[in-house]
Amino acid sequence: MDRQSREFSSLFIEKIKQPLREEVSLSDYSNFRIGGKADYFFETPSLSKLKAAIHLAGEFSIPYYIIGGGYNILFDDDGFRGLIIKNEARGIELSFMDRGRIEVLSGTPLASLVRFSMEAGLEGLEFLAGIPGSVGGAVFGNAGAFGQSTGNFITQAVLLDKTGNEVEVKGNYFNFRYRDSFLKVKHDILLKAIFELEKGDREKIKTQIRENLEKRQKKQPPEDTACAGSFFKNPLLSDGTRTPAGYLLEQVGAKNLKIGGAAVYSGHANFIINLGSASARDVLRLAQELKERVKEKFGIELQEEVIFLPAEAGGL
Repeated sequence: MDRQSREFSSLFIEKIKQPLREEVSLSDYSNFRIGGKADYFFETPSLSKLKAAIHLAGEFSIPYYIIGGGYNILFDDDGFRGLIIKNEARGIELSFMDRGRIEVLSGTPLASLVRFSMEAGLEGLEFLAGIPGSVGGAVFGNAGAFGQSTGNFITQAVLLDKTGNEVEVKGNYFNFRYRDSFLKVKHDILLKAIFELEKGDREKIKTQIRENLEKRQKKQPPEDTACAGSFFKNPLLSDGTRTPAGYLLEQVGAKNLKIGGAAVYSGHANFIINLGSASARDVLRLAQELKERVKEKFGIELQEEVIFLPAEAGGL
């Protein structure tokens, strides 16, 4: 351990009152079960410690990256040269019941948000049922299903900007688009989101959630499968409609493809799975082959929904 590492680790314990883990295998924190070791790793239980960790990393010029549930990310085989912060800051509360407003911290699991809104008799978020990960990740990528997206229901949020200041923004700040938000460009950090929902019938909400879960289970890999969800976004056609990436991939023989330990899921062509020994390189090579086949046959350029995090921050 060099002098900077010793100083950083020592100050981390002094200021944040929690130890900083080193040389942590990222495969343990990815649903893909792929990834080398991160130089530093910290699971933050609160927003205050999240902000403190970011501030300290900035003082030492140490690159950092924040993750949620690890469901929509592919880590590098070489790990990460810097600090990985796992956001575990959780909390949900009703702010104005008459307006159906829910305030939720960014590290809160989506499943908890769906359950909370159902129990409160507030409808709108049923489409999120079965989507893994955290609220922060869902806002970052504007997660959605069944024609609905996370951004449709966000009216306000609290962010941490690059200067370390907390700022309150309106929902339109995010410039939400299909599986995209302004956060991917500006890299502000979501601390809290405020959702505005409609009052509804609790039993009907519960039924809709159950139906959505059943639909997802029919087409997606079993829960214990090592993958990162839908790998590609559904592309936009020239007529303004979107076509399922899975359909295009199936037409080019994707379900028969395998490279190293990575393979296309036999039940749905838009899922790349880890058969047990896949490397990030295997996944990236397979994804590139899929993109090339679709481009050649249909003239369509598929875009990744899964985020690849390179080991060097300069690659971000």
